[in-house]
Amino acid sequence: MATSLIKPHLVTLCGSGEHLDEAVVERATERAAGAGDWSPVPVGPSRHIVVLHAGKSNSLRWSADGAARRERFYYGQSLVNPAGWASRPRWEADAELMLVALEPAWLEKLAAESDLPGPLEIIPRFHLNDPFLAMLVERLVSEYEQSHPADLLYAQSLVQALAAHVIRTAGSQHRAPPSYGGALPPRRLARVIDHMNAFLSSRLTLDDLAAVAGLSPSHFARSFRAATGWAPHQYLIRLRLERAREALLNTDLPAALVAQQCGFADQSHLTRTMQTHTGQSPRALRVQRDARPAGYGRQYGQQEEGIRDWAG
Repeated sequence: MATSLIKPHLVTLCGSGEHLDEAVVERATERAAGAGDWSPVPVGPSRHIVVLHAGKSNSLRWSADGAARRERFYYGQSLVNPAGWASRPRWEADAELMLVALEPAWLEKLAAESDLPGPLEIIPRFHLNDPFLAMLVERLVSEYEQSHPADLLYAQSLVQALAAHVIRTAGSQHRAPPSYGGALPPRRLARVIDHMNAFLSSRLTLDDLAAVAGLSPSHFARSFRAATGWAPHQYLIRLRLERAREALLNTDLPAALVAQQCGFADQSHLTRTMQTHTGQSPRALRVQRDARPAGYGRQYGQQEEGIRDWAG
């Protein structure tokens, strides 16, 4: 447990730390009002904060426009506290929370790239029932609770999606989101996929891939999905699993080395990912290979169908 980077008085159970440039993700506990030696700060946070209630039902008191408010929060209900907005939240009992803090300058840049007119203003939103927002926050937090290192590209993609949703639902510009029909041109797409294949064993980021494509990260993510049907992190998993499968079928390299060369944290990470997306473990794949007639194993990978839809 450590001190929260989002709200200093919280106790962090897990979190991203400085892993993400534009956001901080945490699961934390906040003491009940009157417990401990802290009191609500009189100034608002420096970042926009999305808070998801993640424990037993609990009552929250806060102030808005000079008026005191009180609501009962249940698991999955959320709030959006804009930067600089001091709501002075006070829970009736100790609360378990999932939090995502977003950098205001980055969020404003994202809104500008989406062609929203005028400066972005995030409106305070309390007591939200928003399943999509809750799902994004939960997936972000769970990514930093795994035993293996978080997938940076996946986490960045989730942050991008969360930020876009916050702009749409809590931004001052209430208009339909723009349509992004433009797919990444074939030449740029080929360049990005070549880069992925060349650096499969590295920790690729959304910024890295966007730079190869010559686009901003938000435009790149949309254009890549329009061109391939997959988000960048899903496509990367697909390539890594294909490379690992080929190595397991066509070489006798130890599975741990295959995992390392294909960008997985370790052998157990490779095993979990392969079982999740293909239903087979590396060991089962090699047992199946070795049971084939002599001379078949080396060609087995080439005789199978093309890359399966492994990304989920």
